[in-house]
Amino acid sequence: MNQMPCIGVDERGLMMKKGASIVVCLACFLVLLTGSVTVVQQSSPLDFSFDNMDQYTGFNSLPSRYTLEMAQNAGYYVMNDSEVVANGSLWDGFLAASSQGKTASLRMAKFYSEHEGNPFFTDLFYKEGYYYLFDSSAKDLSGKPFKHLLTLKGQFGNPLRDSGVIVLANDRSLTFDLIMSGMLSSNSEYIKSIPEYQLIMFLI
Repeated sequence: MNQMPCIGVDERGLMMKKGASIVVCLACFLVLLTGSVTVVQQSSPLDFSFDNMDQYTGFNSLPSRYTLEMAQNAGYYVMNDSEVVANGSLWDGFLAASSQGKTASLRMAKFYSEHEGNPFFTDLFYKEGYYYLFDSSAKDLSGKPFKHLLTLKGQFGNPLRDSGVIVLANDRSLTFDLIMSGMLSSNSEYIKSIPEYQLIMFLI
């Protein structure tokens, strides 16, 4: 096959240019791998620690102002106005690990339009056969063990639409209708009759 002549460039210069081109291509490739795509690693295991008053200390180091981007880059499960917007696969990872009896933890950052820059954090643990949930807005952070993580579905609203909740509970007889009726009831005796649970999130 005849080659096109290289006019005005000696062989040594051509080799140098080819070498430079290869270096540039490699550099561009590395930039594509590491620079233009942000890969968020799963957040490191949370520290299941308590102070001398038996209060969970996991939220102590969080800054007073926190943005959605900060939560995303930290590897948290991020929700904005009840919609999952970042790192949704972390939830599946937590479920998979806990269902196999493995120690697992997950931090959820929940942002709401009316509380811009001040999200609510939920730390969820599975440890030695029990689930624990801690809410950054709660006064009591002592933590209560629950045996089950339940996804309960039903219909709610006007008009009725498919809805659901994810909760921690010790009683598998708990239902979606029981939870919703308890939330709407003003009867304290009826509310007390509902098996104890902790709400993780609504399914909309």
